[in-house]
Amino acid sequence: MNRTQTLPLARHIACTLCALLMCAGACLAPPVAAHAETLGTDVVLGETAEERGLAASDLPDITAPHAIVVGADGTVYFERAADDQVKIASLTKLMTAIVAIENAEPTDTITVDHAAATVGESSANLREGDTMPLETALKALLVPSGNDAAMAIASSVGALMDPASDDPYGVFVDAMNAKAAELGLGAVFANPHGLDFGAWEADMHASARDVATMLAYAMQSETFRAADGSGENSITVTGADGAERTVTFEVWNKILGRDGNIGGKTGTTYISGKCFAGTFVRDGEEVYVVVLGCAEDADRFADTLALANWYYDHMKTVEVVQSEYATMDGAALVGRATDAAWTDKTVDVVAADPDATVRVFDLAGELSLDVDLEEFSGAVRAGDAAGTLTLSQGDEALASVDLVAAEDIAEPSPLEWLLVQFDRFTRWITGKPGSAPAEVLAEAPSLS
Repeated sequence: MNRTQTLPLARHIACTLCALLMCAGACLAPPVAAHAETLGTDVVLGETAEERGLAASDLPDITAPHAIVVGADGTVYFERAADDQVKIASLTKLMTAIVAIENAEPTDTITVDHAAATVGESSANLREGDTMPLETALKALLVPSGNDAAMAIASSVGALMDPASDDPYGVFVDAMNAKAAELGLGAVFANPHGLDFGAWEADMHASARDVATMLAYAMQSETFRAADGSGENSITVTGADGAERTVTFEVWNKILGRDGNIGGKTGTTYISGKCFAGTFVRDGEEVYVVVLGCAEDADRFADTLALANWYYDHMKTVEVVQSEYATMDGAALVGRATDAAWTDKTVDVVAADPDATVRVFDLAGELSLDVDLEEFSGAVRAGDAAGTLTLSQGDEALASVDLVAAEDIAEPSPLEWLLVQFDRFTRWITGKPGSAPAEVLAEAPSLS
């Protein structure tokens, strides 16, 4: 072989090796986390951010491709592709818990059979033959996301639901889908744990909205709340030999107790990505946050906290009654009502509850005020009903406050009555009103 042939071949081999090394490096490199972003297509209270004219600074900065924030009353404050049906991994266990709680007592016995003990993946470290009360099994299901606990619960509770069935596991999964239909979900379940690959690959899916509905529903149960928010990393079970054993496991909710988080459920498979559904309570206000399909473990928790903080940051407490004017006693003067018995007198009107406040989500739009003042005739006493004040945001009435007279106004004496009639006649001739007009002095609170 001559030199002119050797050099090109050497270069070819070197280039090929270099390319292979670069490819291997790329394959072995850790996945790059998605960058957080705000989207004009994100939906706030039923309208896109673009439709509402919201700035990027008004929106949560998150990586999740699917997300939702729902209040305890069902109000959906934020959503991003929240109706897409996707894999949700172990968030499936929310429905497992719901069906178990509704079809068994907390003290009913859950038994770990061979199928449960050998299911694999995320585990509560249970062994074949272990038994425990359902309330204990729920902790093993929710805290370490035990697939073994899910299987054991499904078979044990399924047997309670239909003692004559030779497939209690199937009975339970059917009940999961029946409950999904009852709750109006688009979700479909094929197992009680959410594994979606290998032997467990099947038609199963749910949306972020479905998950939020399940979480909100589950949180109505004190049994669920206690298990999901326990944060305990161990339980006591009775082994096949009859001896009690302490089982320890991982606590997967890494934000429990942080920023008002009182519970949550993780879910992870290669297909679903990193998912989380969490409950937050601050100052008595409960809200549910769901993120699906995050790239990294840290992303799902960062996104969840970002969404919760976004919600609470935009919830404002405002005083319902606001006015630049005040009575001699210093009370906020809502307005002056007409007293038809006089031509030149009005009645000062204040709120029966001047300290009334209301919680307002400031991105829902500006506030408006409607004051309905009574028209008096004759004697007026302080405290007499004087109308109502209603504070609204868009088409929704947020608060209503009763109004009362703030002063006494006497009836005209006979002589005063004659003078009033003469004055009213002259006003009629000159085109002036026969009584002093009502005046509203209160103002709608500003959210800026």
